[in-house]
Amino acid sequence: MDKLNVFELALLFALAENCPGLYTHIDKLSVVERECTGVGQYIFLNYNNETDLLLISEDILSNDKLIEIKGLEVGLGFVGNVNEGKLSNIEIFVYGSDDWNCDYTGFRLKDLGLSQ
Repeated sequence: MDKLNVFELALLFALAENCPGLYTHIDKLSVVERECTGVGQYIFLNYNNETDLLLISEDILSNDKLIEIKGLEVGLGFVGNVNEGKLSNIEIFVYGSDDWNCDYTGFRLKDLGLSQ
């Protein structure tokens, strides 16, 4: 199992903005697998310690952020998938027709709806 990297932590904190109960989960998570699909990525998660967790009532955690990465014309979106009250994975997907090799170097999160 791997520790969460800077990119994954940024996505988790963005998801927690709309689901504050997720904040109590972040320090208990590690990565089981990172699966690159060519047009997105799945980051499968595992809990190291499940004591004192506030269970999440939603099945899908949405957000209002766009992942911008140099070389991707439109950008990436992401959601969190919840199973039995716990975050099971983060699903990242490409908007448009670009392929993505799962390199997130130089990423930034941009609020949707804001013109910059």
